[in-house]
Amino acid sequence: MKGEVRNPTTVWILALVTCGLYPLYLWYTIATELKNYLGKEEINPMMEIVITLICPFYSLYLPIKYGKYIQEAQARAGLPNPQDQGLTFLLWMFLCSLGYMKMQEELNKVWQGGGAPATF
Repeated sequence: MKGEVRNPTTVWILALVTCGLYPLYLWYTIATELKNYLGKEEINPMMEIVITLICPFYSLYLPIKYGKYIQEAQARAGLPNPQDQGLTFLLWMFLCSLGYMKMQEELNKVWQGGGAPATF
């Protein structure tokens, strides 16, 4: 099951104007989409949000963690040369929250260009 294609610029603007509320929703949605696409039961979207609310510093780990999942989704979708961009996403987060935009761009590649998930 593929995820929703979102406009990366809209994702970025919503992350800025909602003062951090939209990113919580986005993390939940991204986690749910990747869990369904990859079939990984260890991805727990609700737990990610709860931990982030209890310990806000956990949100600094999420781009790194989901960089690996996005790389796996890209590989499964048959995209050429997928790379773990988790650290890049984190660095972009420090520049006006642009990391959300970059993550959505990479996810859109899976949802738009990827075929059926390959089986390993």
